[in-house]
Amino acid sequence: MAKPLAVLAFSGGLDTTVILHWLRTRGWDVAAYTANLGQPDADLEAAAAKARAMGVVDAFVEDLRRELVDEFFLPVLQLHARYEGRYLLGTSIARIPTARGQMRYAKRIGGNVLVHGSTGKGNDQVRFETVYRVLQEDPAYALQDFGIYAPWKEPEFLARFGDGGRKVMTAYAIEHGIPLPSGGTDEGPPYSQDANVLHISSEGRALERPEDDHREVLLTYIARWDETPDAPERVRVHFDKGRPVRVERLDEDRRHVVTGVEVGPGESVLPVVEYLNRAGGRHGVGLVDMVESRYVGLKSRGVYEAPAHSILLAAHEDLESLVHDHRLLHEKAKRAYDVAEAVYQGKWFTQEMQSWLAANAVEQARVTGWSELRLYKGSILPVARHSPHSLYDEAAVSFDTASAEYDPQSARGFIDIQAVEQQAQMRQRRGLEGS
Repeated sequence: MAKPLAVLAFSGGLDTTVILHWLRTRGWDVAAYTANLGQPDADLEAAAAKARAMGVVDAFVEDLRRELVDEFFLPVLQLHARYEGRYLLGTSIARIPTARGQMRYAKRIGGNVLVHGSTGKGNDQVRFETVYRVLQEDPAYALQDFGIYAPWKEPEFLARFGDGGRKVMTAYAIEHGIPLPSGGTDEGPPYSQDANVLHISSEGRALERPEDDHREVLLTYIARWDETPDAPERVRVHFDKGRPVRVERLDEDRRHVVTGVEVGPGESVLPVVEYLNRAGGRHGVGLVDMVESRYVGLKSRGVYEAPAHSILLAAHEDLESLVHDHRLLHEKAKRAYDVAEAVYQGKWFTQEMQSWLAANAVEQARVTGWSELRLYKGSILPVARHSPHSLYDEAAVSFDTASAEYDPQSARGFIDIQAVEQQAQMRQRRGLEGS
């Protein structure tokens, strides 16, 4: 095997900074790969500069925001995936383009060992390493002398940092003169965060007791309830074949567009996401505090901020209720749980997931129109919707008009026939009870 060139997924946070120093002191050549996923307030170029100062052979920051939003987030949104019915998968989605980008960079510079800072107790280790192994089968990404190094599963690293975690790592950084992310000597906030343009997750430490509320968390995207406006805001989200392409903020009488954003054909929907993060954040929408089941078998508690995703999901579901029939909506609701689990578990490249994506492309052909929503004090309420492909027939459904297509007198036969099976079952049950 050639001399190892480790390509580290480097955020510039405490864990990956200590890992970088640890690798360098053990004689590794290291290149630092930093993904720009739209992390709010993050100075990624400063992170790359820090890596260079610590002796890496190369440091690279790659803008993956459009890949994240258009290639991965958009189908997850359209498939209505929520893990365990609540979590919108912001971190899960982001790991796929990050790991793929890391491999793309490693192949370009001749790297042969992929390194990540995910712990051995969480889900991200599964996501990163699954993408590594799957894309190693693709000649466009395959590395020579391919290897994976995961420090949090290595005995020597665990012996040094496994008992004490961030406290021990902070002390190590101070001992070796490594710049801390906060610029000081404190341990930072009493929880761990992962952030991108889709969401912010907070977990660990002060949040590890499910019986304690999340008051420790300093929310970034979302205003706290008592800081939100005392008047609701109306937004109208326009979709073109399932893509959110325009947002209009309406005045309360719905007659005038106050402000908004629009993207053209073939353009990224990233500006829509950024606009709705701000609009939803003002009104405190998109906050979830839940206990979830990690793929590795443990329970974990997370606090999630996802205002844009929450608004877009409510709008997309609302519009689909107008253009899809009952059976499709029913099957889609069942499928959404399986899609969410696959994304959560890092199974993006399975045959099953690829078949869902193909079916989704067909389904989205009808999803054109708009949904209007009211944002107020943490709530999202769809209040109106329109589509040129609407299945809603006002004349047929109205109680005030007769319809040539629907004769109420025919309902008697319909009811009689659909009740036959249940009647037979009831007779059978009564017979058993009487015997």
